Amino acid sequence: MIEKDAKRAIALGYFDGVHRGHQALMELAVKRAKENGAISSVFTFDAHPDTVITGQRVPLIVSESRRGEEIRERGGVDEVIFAHFNDEMRNMEWQKFVDDVLVGQFHACWIITGENNHFGYRGQGNPERLKAECERLGIGCDIVKNVSIDGVVVSSTYIRQQIAMSNMEQAAKFLGHPYALTGVVQHGRQVGRTIGYRTVNLELPPEMQAPPFGVYVSRVVANKEAHIAVTNIGVHPTFGLGDKACVEPHILDFDGDLYGKLIEVELLHFLRPEQQFSDTEQLKRAIAQDIAQTRAYFAQEHK
Repeated sequence: MIEKDAKRAIALGYFDGVHRGHQALMELAVKRAKENGAISSVFTFDAHPDTVITGQRVPLIVSESRRGEEIRERGGVDEVIFAHFNDEMRNMEWQKFVDDVLVGQFHACWIITGENNHFGYRGQGNPERLKAECERLGIGCDIVKNVSIDGVVVSSTYIRQQIAMSNMEQAAKFLGHPYALTGVVQHGRQVGRTIGYRTVNLELPPEMQAPPFGVYVSRVVANKEAHIAVTNIGVHPTFGLGDKACVEPHILDFDGDLYGKLIEVELLHFLRPEQQFSDTEQLKRAIAQDIAQTRAYFAQEHK
């Protein structure tokens, strides 16, 4: 139980996807917390500010329900503070946000942010102003430089673009971990078992950056065990079952019951687009080829 008045080293940002740049901020927050006998914290918002401000939905790399856990797991911080991004927060002057919220309410003794982060009314708070304000208040401040890979700045925007183009390896390179979809296994339409390939079924969270419909080499993590899988994302055009997209991994060499279980589906490599087949025999041949390619992928990975 974290004491209400505990002092905190706070990493400031939205942290969608917890990529390599985010991890650099949080690693520093953990370090500063240890140095100052403080709690390592992330301060973020319950909705993406750009979505609220522009009215245009920003597709997310991690689902809203999963983001807090993802930040704690990958960032190693003690706590995640979710603030409600409403009109009051949107219109708050940057200095008031630092003085009254981060320091006054959450007792920040150190604030860490990225060199491109802007906050407060109309984004008027910037790293230079934050640094000066922290000095005035007598607390620590770190401005973390952008992390770049092959000359490209690591950013959630760039990673979303890679996911949208099914470049799963490039997305993983910049995230520092595979792109994953997480959800509770539901009863599906039982299509897979009718053709000899049982699948587990997840809904595709509507707020997420959806990868292109198609078939992916994947890894399913269930009950803390990882399994090789072939995952179809799409709407079953061969069977004409409607337009509601779902995520359906066929787990290789597995015969357990995962209904009602929380699982994670890591998408590792794009195999082919979803396509409509003329008959189920043609579909079964394609799935058999998908499975062979998936086994070859993992065999090559472990050479």
